[in-house]
This record gives sequence, structure tokens and C-alpha cells, in this order.
Amino acid sequence: MALYFRNFSGTGLKTPFEQMRANAMINAHHDTRGMSVLVFNANYFLKEARHQDLYYILSLWAVEPTKRSPAKFRRYPDAGKKALYNRVETFKKHFYMARHIHDCFVDKAVEHMMIAIDNELALLCPDLKQSHEMRYA
Repeated sequence: MALYFRNFSGTGLKTPFEQMRANAMINAHHDTRGMSVLVFNANYFLKEARHQDLYYILSLWAVEPTKRSPAKFRRYPDAGKKALYNRVETFKKHFYMARHIHDCFVDKAVEHMMIAIDNELALLCPDLKQSHEMRYA
């Protein structure tokens, strides 16, 4: 798996340590071990002033599979969309179980991630119908 370093300009992620945490979160899988990485590193960004940075990181995490396999998402857009939504549902389940993370933060993060998924799929698969209503049908 090839990892690449992102430019976090425009965010509050200034130090190499913060950028390392962000990259670890973005590259975490949506299995139990990956969720542990997300929850552990999210603790660092849970201060109110850092929420926007954490929403940004989690949005990048939500669409990371599209960066790794863009051709697969173009070939199978419906399956890809379903996989990304499943990824967010797994996130939501694990973060709701973390007692130190407020549910309102999780809800707001999920909203940011869904918008990022819709935007990314609109770029990759312009023919795919995007709507918030379709998500919950």
C-alpha cells in the first residue's frame, strides 16, 4: 500500500506530530483496529477549537478508498457508494460507543463525511445520482 503525504495548508495541522496523527487517521481501515486508531488520535483534536481540523481529517478518511482505487469506483459506482456509506456507519457505531466523545460531535462529523462522499463521487462518477434522500432509503 502506497502512502502519500498530504499538504495540510489552510488547516490548523501545523506540526509534524499533528500531521503524522492526521495521516494515521486517514489511512486507518474501518475494522476494529482501524477504529481504535481513529478514536485514539481523535482524542488529541477533541478540544472545541480543533473540531474543524478533526472534521476535515475524518472527511478525508471517509473518501480515502476512492483515492486508492478510483478506477474501481468509476466501474462500480453504486457498489462504491454503498461501501463508503458502510464505512461511515462503522465509524458512527464505534464513535457512539466511545463514552468520552459526545454524540452531537459524532453527528456533525458524519454530516461532514457524507458531504465529502457526495462531492467525491460527483467528481469520480458524474452519472451517479447523488442525493441525501437516497442515503437513507
